[in-house]
Amino acid sequence: MKLDGSIQQKLSEPLVAGRSLVPVGQKSLVPNGRLVDHSSDVDRTISKKPAVPATDMRQMSPRRMTVMSLDLYVAGIIEWEEYEMLAFQAELHPDYAKTIGALTGEPAQPDHPKDFIEEWENRLAFQRRYNPDNVRRIRRTEHINNILHQIDAPTHLVA
Repeated sequence: MKLDGSIQQKLSEPLVAGRSLVPVGQKSLVPNGRLVDHSSDVDRTISKKPAVPATDMRQMSPRRMTVMSLDLYVAGIIEWEEYEMLAFQAELHPDYAKTIGALTGEPAQPDHPKDFIEEWENRLAFQRRYNPDNVRRIRRTEHINNILHQIDAPTHLVA
């Protein structure tokens, strides 16, 4: 199959690292039709820094949490289902004022810091109390709660 010049030029351009995710099924977009193998690259397999820096999880905005959750997913720290749970922030929804805001009387504050550790501890207590049979959901909530605690008070810091 013969490719036109512009397509061939795009295939020969180096890949640019960014925040966008490319599905593995699109191998034709990768040069030579192969995915890049970094398994022999020691600098990439052994990290000298944590994948996610220490962050105050008790003073984070919902907007910042959506970014943090994507970073956690891309780093392989949380699974897709946990990413969905953590990334969904109701205050970012355009109809917040008509739904939750109308019920609570509170306006959306997507850039106002809140305590995500307390929120996820409350969610975990709720899941354990009202959904004891949904072990999978409880385990995912526990995992998110543990991750947030580790990011808030990391043990890997050197004094």
